[in-house]
Amino acid sequence: MTQPNRELEATILTFVHQELLPAEVTIDRDDDLLSDLLDSVAVLRLAGFVDETFGITTGPRDFVVENFQTTASLAQYVARTRASTR
Repeated sequence: MTQPNRELEATILTFVHQELLPAEVTIDRDDDLLSDLLDSVAVLRLAGFVDETFGITTGPRDFVVENFQTTASLAQYVARTRASTR
């Protein structure tokens, strides 16, 4: 993994911990966010966060399990989307 992806992951993981999960829940980069951790409203908040923070637009076709399953997969999605808009 490249350094920029690590930074993306760290930023996303921090947001998830601080804003979307109860304080007693701890996750890492490969934990499944969509299996009882985040509800649909939390996923929308997460999408809004990555859009605003990383300057991308998450369109309807981007809301697929593969992009939002883990913080690692979300960081990869963000990196791909940013690269394709340059």
